[in-house]
Amino acid sequence: MNWTVDPIKLEVLRHYLAGIAEEVWATLRRTAYSLTIKERGDCSSALFDARGEMLALPLSAVPLHQGSLEALVHELLKRHPASSMCRKDMFITNDPYHGGTHTPDYCVVAPAFHSSEELAGFVANLGHHADVGGRVACSIAADSESIFEEGLLVPPVRLCRSGRVIPEVIAIISRNSRTPFQRNGDIRAQIMANQVGIRRLEEIVENLGMARWHRYTAALLHTSEQRMRDLLRGLPDGEWSAEDWLDGDGAGGPPIPLRLILRKQGDTLTFDWSHAPPQFKSGRNVPLNSLTATCFSVLRGLLDPGLSADGGVHRAVRFVAPPGRFINPRFPAAVGDRATPCQVLADLVAACIGKMVPERAMAANGCFQAWAFEGIDPRTGEPFANYESVAGALGATTFADGMDAVRGWPLGSMNPPVEALEQDMPVVVRRYELATDSAGAGRLRGGMGMRRDIQIFGEQVRLTSYAMRQVIPPPGIMGGRPGSKGRFVLNPDAPEELQLPVVISNLPVPTGAVLSCQTPGGGGLGPPEERPREKVHRDLVEGRISAEAACRDYEYSTPARDQVGSRTGQNR
Repeated sequence: MNWTVDPIKLEVLRHYLAGIAEEVWATLRRTAYSLTIKERGDCSSALFDARGEMLALPLSAVPLHQGSLEALVHELLKRHPASSMCRKDMFITNDPYHGGTHTPDYCVVAPAFHSSEELAGFVANLGHHADVGGRVACSIAADSESIFEEGLLVPPVRLCRSGRVIPEVIAIISRNSRTPFQRNGDIRAQIMANQVGIRRLEEIVENLGMARWHRYTAALLHTSEQRMRDLLRGLPDGEWSAEDWLDGDGAGGPPIPLRLILRKQGDTLTFDWSHAPPQFKSGRNVPLNSLTATCFSVLRGLLDPGLSADGGVHRAVRFVAPPGRFINPRFPAAVGDRATPCQVLADLVAACIGKMVPERAMAANGCFQAWAFEGIDPRTGEPFANYESVAGALGATTFADGMDAVRGWPLGSMNPPVEALEQDMPVVVRRYELATDSAGAGRLRGGMGMRRDIQIFGEQVRLTSYAMRQVIPPPGIMGGRPGSKGRFVLNPDAPEELQLPVVISNLPVPTGAVLSCQTPGGGGLGPPEERPREKVHRDLVEGRISAEAACRDYEYSTPARDQVGSRTGQNR
């Protein structure tokens, strides 16, 4: 096909659209009310053409949100045809069975128009709301039996009509939350962010005119597709498989084996998930759009980080995911805890890619460990609810040690700053440190997990938690050792210390109790005895490993005077 476009102008447009999406994300984060969005950055934004194909996703976005954003716009067009939309309309939904991810993720979509009133595209943003109702604080429980336990379901409905907010919609959403003031503020922040994006997008559409706009956006998607297909043509044809384990189904069951088959033929890649187990009667099911987003995030990260996150790239990739499996569940399966299994799914994708392209191999990541607690804030007498996913670590790669205390794919949000958490919640953070000996040993070691201890001074506090890699540790590769397991502990280092189960729902916690979370470390790569002595010595001096681990894992000993100490923090 002859794309009559200027390639330089095309790249300028590509980056301009990414800049608009970044501005939408920044506006949402700077105007939101809840810690989850304004401090953790658990939000995303994107731009789309009039058919719902993604044109731009900012680098700041959470990769797991990508599949949902695109699916939501397609679902919106099914329910609300373009002919029914007006300038300054907006729509909202959080329904995982109409394109969403899980119920806390509310997406707001706004159509953009040319001055001729022809639909030009869409601006969308998604924010993780800290609580949307349901049986537990923050609306996520791994042991939920159906989605009806996970809070209010809102199908794609109109939120603004011709620029006027429909207050009843916000009122219904807020009324169903334990923290209604935050819900009101976060939704209005999402509206404001889309207004910024629409203004910018309609400006560029007006400057180009509709004919050139359609031509250039079609070319943008086409060039992304060709770049992806060119990349695949340079890789070997074949079939590769990988196996890993889920800690369990979230409802008390034993570890569950998983298998992925990756096929590459010519310029097409296929992810075959047909061996996935049937959907669970728990919250650990994964909507199809979350599965695809997980695969794309690893694919770009390992094969070509410069690939655009747009619909063109998706055309070269196929998925086999039979309905009724846990990676493509049927309604009304619960899906609230879908992010924890997605981290193991991502490790499977990385393992297959590492077999296809050995120089891009990567050991398994240490999964985040998530908890939520609610209660009454004695400072105000008002209810509070806090959700936090404490970062794990990355596995080692063929060229570097794993990164410490970060979320692996397909995630991207942050830990809230201690100061912000203590200001908003009746808590004191007692420890916040890298965890010595958590990294998987190897020629290249995994990243270090972390420990975070929080003392809660609220009243009538209840704890909910869910995690992965507390039973099956993150495996190493090529002779590398696994990273440490994660764990939750109540009142650590005290006579009444109690190790908590992986999955907890509404556990009463006494005022003044300390909750401790230690996240898994990343897996190692290569035999530990091949690690250079100077690197082992540096790890020992920096407190990354103990003298015992240096001797046990690396057959290394050093005089006591060289054991300078730990990089980790101290009790407050």
